[in-house]
Amino acid sequence: MLTTAAYTDLENYVKARIGSAEYEVNGVWYSAVIVESVIMDDGTVRIKCQISPNQVCTITGVRVKNTDGQPWATKEVNVEIESAATHLLQWFDFLFSESEVN
Repeated sequence: MLTTAAYTDLENYVKARIGSAEYEVNGVWYSAVIVESVIMDDGTVRIKCQISPNQVCTITGVRVKNTDGQPWATKEVNVEIESAATHLLQWFDFLFSESEVN
């Protein structure tokens, strides 16, 4: 079974390797801002992304990439932005667990 040190190393690795965030509008990916990357009390690594499209649009996807520019996590969304002044906060949670297989 994994030790506390192993979980801590995994959590810190994920936090350090997330390099960027993007959102999708009409099939085109745009940069989003990672506003927070935190390890929560339960060990969840939460990556919060602020999306500011500055236009009326429908956001259909959000993703985070590692520091090599490769997608690590993607989620489909359907969020209508009805004002150019609207900002959207999306987050990704990474939680490690293990189980014994006999």
